[in-house]
Amino acid sequence: MKNFQTFSFIFILAAIFLSKISHAKSTNEYQASTTELTFNVNDKRMSGFIYQAAGEAPHPTVLLLHGYPGNEKNLDVAQALRSKGWNVVFFHYRGAWGSEGEFSFLNAEQDVQAVLKYINNNDNANKLHIDRNLISIVGHSMGGHMAIAGILDNPSVNCAIAYDGANLGVGDVGIIKDPETKIPWKEYSDTLFMLNGWSGEKAQKELRAHSKDLNLVKRVNNINGRPVLLIAADSEVIPLKSHIEPLLKALRNTKNSKISYKLIKDDHSFNSSRAELIDATLSFLNSNCIVK
Repeated sequence: MKNFQTFSFIFILAAIFLSKISHAKSTNEYQASTTELTFNVNDKRMSGFIYQAAGEAPHPTVLLLHGYPGNEKNLDVAQALRSKGWNVVFFHYRGAWGSEGEFSFLNAEQDVQAVLKYINNNDNANKLHIDRNLISIVGHSMGGHMAIAGILDNPSVNCAIAYDGANLGVGDVGIIKDPETKIPWKEYSDTLFMLNGWSGEKAQKELRAHSKDLNLVKRVNNINGRPVLLIAADSEVIPLKSHIEPLLKALRNTKNSKISYKLIKDDHSFNSSRAELIDATLSFLNSNCIVK
């Protein structure tokens, strides 16, 4: 009887010990997660979130930028990057999809810088496990413009990738007046109810006044040898001849240029080539954007 009681006691202790091990594994505080974020610009709140990669150590981080108006958000890219150890931050520009304020192209450029400032803040970076030395930008369409503008305007950004990126100030006349375009951008802009305070008339007015400021070709000298990848689509939405080819040439002509280019024969959102798009993104980021 005494031996039985001793055995039972040992068995209970072992069960408790094993249950604690199992419990510790299942509640690992460094698992992959998603955290909602709010960014502020001029007292206006922008909604966003971060896909956090698993692991305690600070992670390289991508700021992922949507296009115009942002129906395609490329969140499959975000999930794929996170699975390979990258954090991904996503947000909606002022006036877009419920973020406060009014939308404009110039505002969107400022919004990117505000979010970069937020994730570069030491306290925020520590809390979100962001490696402040390894920040890159990926953007699609209008977000491609914002990605290139973002790296040109911020020396702390390591790399940038533009998916079929626009140059909103193309030719110093702007995307609406671009002679190569076949898209009725002014009329399309009138349908974008998810962009607060926006219309085709406002788009045209902003581009008329600020196309030279928005022309990325005139800003390329700020790249300072940092890697950039332009991925073009074989579509008519963003004309290669006026938007992508002149920017590619200008970037390649900068000092110590590290500019890559890839053409994917697909539509503007790469609907039939998602795996190829993700593979190209990961390959470029891991090869060019992590300081050894």
